[in-house]
Amino acid sequence: MPEMLINLSAQGDATLLINEPNTAGDPKKNGKTGTPEGNFFASYNKMYYPIQVVIDLGALHSISEIFVFNTHDIDSLFFFTGSPKNWTKNGTIYLDGYNIWESTSIGKNSRYLMIEFPSSKANISEIVLYGKALEATPIIPKRTYHKPPLFESFLGINANHNHPLAKLSCVGTVREYHNWQWDEGNDDPSYEGYTNNQFGWNPSWVKEVSPWNFDQTYSQFQLVKLDVSPCLQQSAPYMLENDGNTAWKPISKGDDPEIPSSYKEHARYMFQFSARYGSTRVPHQQLMLQSENPKISGMNLINYVENWNEPDNWWSGREAYFTPFELAAMCSADYDGHLGSLGLGYGAKTADPNIKFVMGGLANMSLEYIKAMKLWSDHFRNGSFPADVLNFHHYSNTSGGQDTNLKQAISPEDDSLKYKLAEIIEYRDRYLPGKEIWLSEFGYDTNPNSPQGVKAIGKNDVFEVQAQWLVRSYLEIAAAGVDRAHLFFFADLNSKNPNKFNSSGIVNEKWFKFQPKISWYYIYCIKNALTGYRFASEITSNHPDVNIYKFESDYDGTCLYAAWCKTSTDKKVSNYILDIQDKQGAKVLELSATERKATETDAKYDTKGNILLNLSERPILIRTSCRNSK
Repeated sequence: MPEMLINLSAQGDATLLINEPNTAGDPKKNGKTGTPEGNFFASYNKMYYPIQVVIDLGALHSISEIFVFNTHDIDSLFFFTGSPKNWTKNGTIYLDGYNIWESTSIGKNSRYLMIEFPSSKANISEIVLYGKALEATPIIPKRTYHKPPLFESFLGINANHNHPLAKLSCVGTVREYHNWQWDEGNDDPSYEGYTNNQFGWNPSWVKEVSPWNFDQTYSQFQLVKLDVSPCLQQSAPYMLENDGNTAWKPISKGDDPEIPSSYKEHARYMFQFSARYGSTRVPHQQLMLQSENPKISGMNLINYVENWNEPDNWWSGREAYFTPFELAAMCSADYDGHLGSLGLGYGAKTADPNIKFVMGGLANMSLEYIKAMKLWSDHFRNGSFPADVLNFHHYSNTSGGQDTNLKQAISPEDDSLKYKLAEIIEYRDRYLPGKEIWLSEFGYDTNPNSPQGVKAIGKNDVFEVQAQWLVRSYLEIAAAGVDRAHLFFFADLNSKNPNKFNSSGIVNEKWFKFQPKISWYYIYCIKNALTGYRFASEITSNHPDVNIYKFESDYDGTCLYAAWCKTSTDKKVSNYILDIQDKQGAKVLELSATERKATETDAKYDTKGNILLNLSERPILIRTSCRNSK
């Protein structure tokens, strides 16, 4: 059963270790069996090693021995019993054969068996474990219903604090990239930092021309009804050695990154930030502020706070990369001071129990990473997962994400985006009910030479294709059951630069005064049309190239249907019959490339009273009564 495997590195597909049971047979009894073919390989990158894969048997078992099928590599495999709190080494296999079964005795009672791969040369294609259950194995939990969000709460974007609010209002939520050093120390070499912290927001530590004032910034976001969720990223410079990098983990030299107390500095920052901008007032004596800053707390300007950005990044080296256990440890400190054990003044929830804590968005949309974090939480937090929001990034392309070998962007449907997300949603519903799921980065470049760039399709130029694919992405993500989606990015950085993400904005660069692209208008149109609606269901289209999703209003008894061709060939379907019961009085809403609201017209009907639609790869919306709709 694949669910019994927990890949603590989140690298490679560990299910390949148990995916050929019929071929494997019973090597202990028969000696020679079939030849398994699916080889488990994690990575050539040394920083991920040792790779550790845990087999969770669900209950106590007597484990007698294990057989592994060695294809050709030469290295050792190590086997451990016990639990994440206390592993004991109980076996070793030296891989020195070719297409043969090799084994070792375990001889221990344990729920867990961990296999350790010390290097990329330790590769096997199948395992067979021998033993017997000593306890009943629990059944798989049933799925818990999770209410879909209102569309305006779902619809989000990534931006900076000083981007124009009038143009950010094309969405309902903003994920704001926010560097720790802006609030503490900045680049001041004389700043002492922990434990003599002096945080600054009004004014901040950025005082070059005009001091940044985040009290004012967040108040302005709230005034225009934009829900801003700061992503508190990077380390503060005071924590780094002379050759350090702010992308590195926020721990002092020599600290163990798997221990929550190693992140006390960061947990204190999370407390102070949440104390100021959350909804709960904190005693003044607990506030650690620059002298110019008024002693204020509980300003009730922030509902969500995120504690890092892309903690699983591989491009900044091992000092920056968090294993799942390391991120779980930091989240535990940042969430509630590791269940309060760090003392007073640590963790976001300690300052404001009402604030929702968002784990740093993973660069890879990896369920294995979450499963490993949950295993850590089960054993070091008594089952309490240290985040209210599970957070991922994903870019639809031929490489499957942010891989360095990016070649071409693809549509969300060609990427099976909805189905990839649905796997994570199902896991949440079964094992972490009540947690929100965010996709806090996705998007497309309009420079066709970018590896994440779209190409013109038929008569549709790159700006039209980007706009279509972004709207379709939002619809696919909503249909998967995600609570919030933030596209990357609000504004182009340099659209003539072909490197990825330089032209991913829905408006042009600052020096072009953030002139909107077509995508800005399309997104504004769907925001205005779908405000007050929640995703309800997928409607069977009876056409292989057509998607139809139904949204229901919380307020006026209407439904909106989104319909489009899910192809990438400039396909059109004429006189498509929308098969719903409530047909009379329907309105068709077409996205506008120049206006903030969709163009609304009366629906057309055939002689039998059926709604007729002319569909293309640009979604249209159909509003009807919801009384009898399917």
